[in-house]
Amino acid sequence: MRHKNLLIIITGAVFGFFGAMLVKYGNPANMGYCIACFLRDITGALGLHRAGVVQYIRPEIIGLVLGAFVAALFGREFKSRGGSAPTIRFVLGMLMMIGALMFLGCPLRGILRFAGGDLNGLVGLLGLVAGIVVGAEFLKRGYNLGKAIVSQS
Repeated sequence: MRHKNLLIIITGAVFGFFGAMLVKYGNPANMGYCIACFLRDITGALGLHRAGVVQYIRPEIIGLVLGAFVAALFGREFKSRGGSAPTIRFVLGMLMMIGALMFLGCPLRGILRFAGGDLNGLVGLLGLVAGIVVGAEFLKRGYNLGKAIVSQS
């Protein structure tokens, strides 16, 4: 268990360091590494919205996806999965993304914003905690989307 805690601490330190470096070398202040914002930027770059400021293919997302894929392959953990209730999963994901963009960031950016002294980060994190509490209550009462199905390739 001690090894796992050390790994979590090291991972947090690495994310914090690279978040600070991304801001230092050009990302907007209090952003660092924000998945929701970067996906919004890629959506604009693909022509799905017209806000010129946020139309940019983010190399951070490409690196994250390719890095996770390679790590899963090397760890022999990669499995293509399809879940049940795709409409509900889509709507829940859409609501989560809308909430993240209304707050102006994902949970990681919320932590970076709060760490930088921005109290909006605290408000966003409190909203995140409230959502977790509501979700946990649903799970306690037996809510289940069904089993994920491993695809054969």
